[in-house]
Amino acid sequence: MRFNLLNINKWGYLFLVLVVLSCNKDNRVEFFEMNHVVDFEVPPGLNTFDTHFFLISPLPSIYDEKLAASGKLPSDVITIEAKEAKLGSVFNDINLRHIYSVSVYIFDPFKPSDKIEFFYLDPIPNKNQTSIQLFPGIADLTHWVDQEFFGVEVRLTFREITSSATEMRLEFDLRAMGE
Repeated sequence: MRFNLLNINKWGYLFLVLVVLSCNKDNRVEFFEMNHVVDFEVPPGLNTFDTHFFLISPLPSIYDEKLAASGKLPSDVITIEAKEAKLGSVFNDINLRHIYSVSVYIFDPFKPSDKIEFFYLDPIPNKNQTSIQLFPGIADLTHWVDQEFFGVEVRLTFREITSSATEMRLEFDLRAMGE
C-alpha cells in the first residue's frame, strides 16, 4: 500500500512540473483599440421560449483609420480579438434581471451566414443590474473587421416576458494585436 502512495505522489509531482513548465507568457502587444456603440430596440411581449435576434447592419469598420493612425501595416497585425463589452439600456435605468442569456455575433452583411460569436454570457446571474458585462470570445475577427462594413447580431433569451419597449445599447471594444 505504501508503495502505491509513493508512486502516485511521484506522478502527481511530475504532472505539476509539466503544467508549470508548459505555461508561456503572451508576448503579443496591443496596437490599438476599436470602440463601437450600437443601439437597438427590444419590443414588448417577447416570450421566454425563443431566442430573439436583433440585427444591426451595416456598421462601418474603423480598422483602416486606426491602422493608419497607429503607423502599423496590415501585416504587423497578428489578430483582432474581442476585448470587452457591456449591454444595458441607453440610459442605464432599466433592470435587466429578465434577460437569461446573451450572445453577440459578428457577420458579413453581404453574406449573413458568415458569422462567429465574439461576446457571450450564459446564464446571466439572476440579480438586479442595469448593465451586463459580457465575456469575450477567443475568435480571430480579422476577416470581418478588415472589410469596409460588418454587422452585429445580438441574441437574447429572456426569463420573463418583456413588459415594455426598451432602447438597448451594446458597447464593445475590439483590439488589434501584434508582436
